Amino acid sequence: MLDLTLAILHHILVFGLVAMVMAERVLLRATPVNVDRLARLDAGVGAAAMLVLIVGVCRVIWGGKGWEFYETNPFFWAKILTFGLIAAASIIPTRRFMTWRRARKIDPGFQPDPGDVVKVRRCLDVETLLLLPLLAFAAAMARWPF
Repeated sequence: MLDLTLAILHHILVFGLVAMVMAERVLLRATPVNVDRLARLDAGVGAAAMLVLIVGVCRVIWGGKGWEFYETNPFFWAKILTFGLIAAASIIPTRRFMTWRRARKIDPGFQPDPGDVVKVRRCLDVETLLLLPLLAFAAAMARWPF
């Protein structure tokens, strides 16, 4: 039962994380850019990512397949690497959102430079594209060995 609960929680968190990243992409297309909402949403993205990682570790430790299954599974390690790449791609957007929010506190009329917005959108595009191999690795991992 614990394995099922952890699996359900993991999937809900992953879908929530993906939804929040998509919402960030949508908010970056708006004029004017809602800096405060983006910063709050990005904090949610960070929290959800940490929870995905924590629940994932719990699945590895206490889940039905056990550490032995994951230890030698190449798709597990590819999935972990891809998750790390997504996290790395999220650094620039997070830093920009924090900078924009501070600027907004000083100047309530502040709007980010359009070039900065494009750079952040590109990083979010990379995050979004990396979700495709992440999902493929997750599916292959669960079926290993074939």
